[in-house]
Amino acid sequence: MKFPLKTLAISIAMLTSIPAFAQGASGTRLAFDAQAVAKASAAKEPAGLRNAATAGLRTLISDISKDIKNGELPEGFPFDVNDISELKNATLGLGFEVYSAHPQTLLAGGRPFDQMLMGTGVWNFVVLVDKNPVALLELEKLNGKWQVNGAGAAKLAQDVHVSTQNHAGKNAFRFIRIYQATADFMEVKDMEGRARFAPLLAARQSLRSIQGVNADTPLAASQDVLPALQDAVRNHLERFSK
Repeated sequence: MKFPLKTLAISIAMLTSIPAFAQGASGTRLAFDAQAVAKASAAKEPAGLRNAATAGLRTLISDISKDIKNGELPEGFPFDVNDISELKNATLGLGFEVYSAHPQTLLAGGRPFDQMLMGTGVWNFVVLVDKNPVALLELEKLNGKWQVNGAGAAKLAQDVHVSTQNHAGKNAFRFIRIYQATADFMEVKDMEGRARFAPLLAARQSLRSIQGVNADTPLAASQDVLPALQDAVRNHLERFSK
């Protein structure tokens, strides 16, 4: 039984039990307003997307439940639940588009990291059961219709959930995936409106030396993130060009 997750599959193998990063770090956490963040994020969602995601989630749960008995979850089950019956209460939380940057744009530099990013058209929703994140649901528009690519990445869903509470304040965030570096970030704005980046699971695993990021300062500036990403992308391209 397969549960593909098109763009997330690249770094799923790295999403092991890494602890959530710098929760409650001093001096950087903004007062979190869940309702404001949800409203700001929802305002960015294309028309009809959430309805399609809700219908897609129900269809996916129905399909994967057909051959599963209560108390028997198969290996690789995409939702972090103890029993299939828990998914009856599944709902959608925050939705966000995946942003990325072309590798040659990253390597060329010359401008801040946040100005290199572009939307990919792929959207993810945090799937909640009893208000706890249990997976990401991924959608993409194909032939004019929103379609579910798959579900999974429970630990990343949990990390996004926690990082939003720690760093988003009242504002929407941008989810960033640099595929060639196997790195994910959450971009938020600081009190002065400047872009700051919280490394998520894959980035904390693949980029171990982001300057200026530690338990006391969990948000990186553009100039701190870019060199590590450039090195990772350059190494990736060199490996695959041989």
